[in-house]
Order: sequence, then structure tokens, then C-alpha cells
Amino acid sequence: MTVSKQAIPPKRLIHLAEGKFSLRNSKMTTGVLRYGYHTNLAVIDSTQAGKTAEQVIGFGGAVPVVASLKEALAFKPEAMLIGITPAGGQLPDYMRAAILEAIDAGLDVYAGLHDFMEEDPEISAAAKAKGVKLWDIRRPGKKLPVGGGLARWSKSYISLMVGSDCAIGKMTVALEVDRCAKKQGIKTEFIATGQCGIAIAGWGSPIDAIPGDFMAGCVERDVMSVDGNADMILVEGQGSLLHPGFSSVTLALLHGSIPHSIILNHQLTRKEISNIKDVPIPSLTQVIQPYLDLASPFRRPHLVGVSLNTSGTSEEEARAAIAAAERELGVPATDPIRFGPDKLVAALADHKKRIGM
Repeated sequence: MTVSKQAIPPKRLIHLAEGKFSLRNSKMTTGVLRYGYHTNLAVIDSTQAGKTAEQVIGFGGAVPVVASLKEALAFKPEAMLIGITPAGGQLPDYMRAAILEAIDAGLDVYAGLHDFMEEDPEISAAAKAKGVKLWDIRRPGKKLPVGGGLARWSKSYISLMVGSDCAIGKMTVALEVDRCAKKQGIKTEFIATGQCGIAIAGWGSPIDAIPGDFMAGCVERDVMSVDGNADMILVEGQGSLLHPGFSSVTLALLHGSIPHSIILNHQLTRKEISNIKDVPIPSLTQVIQPYLDLASPFRRPHLVGVSLNTSGTSEEEARAAIAAAERELGVPATDPIRFGPDKLVAALADHKKRIGM
């Protein structure tokens, strides 16, 4: 992935995902393996040792899965990424020893947890003594701006990924569109707003770790920092306006980016709001309406496409659902992993042209 301002240069990287190397439980590692710019050397998970990343998660090629940090060190890494995303973002006790061992071996350590390594006296002291870097990806910067609606005057075209729920593929569709558009000669910028996206891009703002008054301002700052240098700015979505746990973050992204267009994301097998009992996800028409209404005081975005996560369904079911979404909403739909993101890239380019940008 080509980005304009990586805070972290490319490294020879190993991943710590002990007991958790899977699509669902090691989102940091799977995201970086699929989209990142580092050289991936090995994944540590003793329960999957002897396999390749491709055999475990379906991509990642011949990157080996090894049983221990000692084995991974044989590949001469420069840094280690904590590859899991545990609930609550807390550092598991069993990983502290591995972090200290990696530091002792001279490795930088990257983590997307809410427990910051730099605030752990033992870990931070060890890193200082060894002269290695700790990157707490979720740690906000010190200068936090308040949003001012500045994206209304952007020179670049802005599109925001939104969803019917959390953890359904909003980052994935942005990155798939970014990759496909670049191949077509369209100059794009991916704006990372969560720890996985930041680990992939090398920069961004961890919106869920920023105080509420400044969330929209940080998104606005990041969008405007690349404004005019890209044909399209693709903003990674977070959460959902329908989810009581994460709707504040979602709204901050909407008001911080003030997008020209929206791509709606939905997981086909998801019937209820995640972890909220007896609250069904409504129709896609009902899902998208609050996004359009809440954005309208600044700029009413256009729904340009639907990204359906059809994992767990047959190809026949997936194609039928895509056709149904297109009929319901009157815009192109696809599963960008299963069938490619070309329809979405074309829809963005068409809308951008129609509004004269």
C-alpha cells in the first residue's frame, strides 16, 4: 500500500498472536498481512505452528506460523506487532513476558491496545534501556483540535464508509477500493481511524481513544492534511449509528469528514446489532437514512454503493443478496473480497464526475 506520510518506516516484522491467529481474533495481524507495507516474516501461535498464514486465514502466502518468539527471531526481525484485538483493549498477562523478551532482543514493539506500553513502568524502562521504540497505536496525540466543518471546502472528493453494525468490513472495503483505484491511476488517500487501519497505513487517529470533544476535529485534521493531494479521500468507518456502544464515534467521523458520498457496509448473516439482545438490524433503506439526515446540515452525501460481507453464505446466496440490495437502494452492490471492488470504484468515479470534482 502506498501512503503519503508513514509515521513508521517499513520494518522486518513478526506478529504475536499466540492462541488467537484467526480472521476474527487477530485483526491487527490479518489486516497488516493483507494490506500493510512491512515485510512480514512470521506469526507466533503455538496452536497453529507448522502451517503458513495462507493455510490458517486464506491469505498471507508462505509466511510461516511458529511456536515461539525464539523461533521467530531466527528470521532477523526489527519489530514485533501485537496482533490481537482483545475486548476492552487490555494487555493479556501472558503477553507481557513476550513483549519484554522482544525488547530484550532489540525489537521495536507495536500494539493497538488501550493499555499503553509506555505507561507500564517495567516495559517502558526496558525499552529505554535497550533503545527500542514502543508504538502505542491507540495513544492520541497531545494536540487535539475541535471540529470546525472545514471539510465542506475540500478540494478533493471525500467518501466515508458506514455500516449497519460494527466489525463488518468498513476498513476492508476502503482498502480494497483504495488498492483498485490506484491500479486504475486514480490518486487516493486512505484515512485510518482505528488501530488496525493505523497499523496498516502507518498514520492516522485512533478515534475511539480520543475525548469526545475532539474526535471530529481529529478526523477533519487528517482529511484536510491530504486535501488537494488526492483525487479521492477514503475515510475508514467505525461502529454504527445504530449501535449504542459506538454511535458517538460514528457520528464524529460523519461530521469530521463531511463526505461527498457514502458506501454502506452490511454483513449478510448479521441479523441483530452485535452484543445487543433482541435488537434486529432494520432494512438497508432504514439503516442509511440516519447517516444522510445527520450529515445534511453541512453537505448531504450521496449513497453511491453497498458493500456486502457475504462470508458464510454460498455464491448463489451472495449473488442473490447483492441483486436484492441493488434493487432496494438503486445503487451498485458487491462483496469486494469475493467479487472485487470494481463496481464501487466506478460508482465513486461517476459520482465525482457528476458533481464536477
